[in-house]
Amino acid sequence: MPAELLALSGVCKSYRRGDRSLRVLIDVRLSVREREIVAVVGGRDAGKTTLLQIAAGLLAPDRGEVRLAGVELTRCSERERAGLLGRELAWVHREGVGLDCKMLDYIALSLLTSGRRGRREAERLAMAALQRVGAEDCAGLRWGDLSNWERALVGFARGIARAPRLLIVDDVIDGFGMGRTRQAGELLLSFAEDPGCGVLMSASDLEAALVAERVWCFEQGRLRLTSDEASGDAEVIDLHDGARRRRGAGGSV
Repeated sequence: MPAELLALSGVCKSYRRGDRSLRVLIDVRLSVREREIVAVVGGRDAGKTTLLQIAAGLLAPDRGEVRLAGVELTRCSERERAGLLGRELAWVHREGVGLDCKMLDYIALSLLTSGRRGRREAERLAMAALQRVGAEDCAGLRWGDLSNWERALVGFARGIARAPRLLIVDDVIDGFGMGRTRQAGELLLSFAEDPGCGVLMSASDLEAALVAERVWCFEQGRLRLTSDEASGDAEVIDLHDGARRRRGAGGSV
């Protein structure tokens, strides 16, 4: 059995809206294992980003446990949590970089901040990551020069450059059409084949999530239960065998 990288149990989260309390996550639980892609599907305002931010240790839950690589994040100090996340996890999203720099430097900077690599090594790893995702032509470009698809590829490159154990991908591959969605899916499959790596992703439509081995449907703060409510099983689609067949066929989706 592959090792468990991430486990959420009984996670709840609410926000204040004036005099009201808006419940975003209600008793959520899920897990991600090595060499596994897990997807959470729901509307754009359903709370998927909040769920992934909690999974990534970027946001604290009101209640519940979040374990990353066997460590309970909610019991860590801020410094301990930052160190663990820097080693074990990478966050991929569509937001702008906020820096006026070339993409090679942007990716290399994320490696330099760890303090474990020199500039030349960081640039080498950054270029290797860009080449792996087919975005080497973006190395000398700035964020404003990139298409939406190129921004997604640069996000992937930045995520994998540090060789994380868990890659969390927030609504990155939606809306690109069948061809691009297929290409992004093949990249995610290749990332999950890296030793000790797993992927947790969110998507707004099922088509973008079909690359996953397990897909959870997220509605009104909960993972939708199947008919087997007694077992507490919230998986709505299980694609383990299909994913294995795809990988065995050379990674086509």
